[in-house]
Amino acid sequence: MELILVRHGESTWSRQEADADPPLTELGREQARRLGQWLDAHYQFTAFYSSPLRRARETAEIVNKELGLDIVFDDDLREAEVNYAAAMPRRDGPLAEEADRAPFGAEYEQFRSRVRRALERIIAANPDGTVLVIAHGGTVATMVRCLLGVHSVSISTRNTGLHGLRWQDGRWEIRFMNRCEHLLPDLARD
Repeated sequence: MELILVRHGESTWSRQEADADPPLTELGREQARRLGQWLDAHYQFTAFYSSPLRRARETAEIVNKELGLDIVFDDDLREAEVNYAAAMPRRDGPLAEEADRAPFGAEYEQFRSRVRRALERIIAANPDGTVLVIAHGGTVATMVRCLLGVHSVSISTRNTGLHGLRWQDGRWEIRFMNRCEHLLPDLARD
């Protein structure tokens, strides 16, 4: 099984415009268009999942113009509704073991549990093949943390940045993080 996890394109929220469920900007739509072309040239997906929130849904629909798949919109792939970063576990030092971390705070535990439920459904339904998931920065990062079992790690995710993980021989292999060559040379922005 291979998972390709992608953050949505740039939204108006990224430009500091307040909206509970913001749409993509024109740049975000172009990022999604290029992402769709790049994914179509490099992968044959067996399943496609997306958050139902507008910025992820728009990204998925634009990407799907190239892929032509059935998209499963999963409510558990939504972004966190609260800032959970302060509730994430921390380690005592840079080489401290994950087991020595502080427990999860309630905000992170609720979000982590929701994201894990989505992952469990996705993996159960797709034990083989290549699965595309389009969601949000926090959701994608939490999916990676859940897969690796390491929650005291922050993971940056760029707009339409791809993270690739493969389950093989009883372990997850990180194939790449924040891959963005589909945006080069002119659309690669944080």
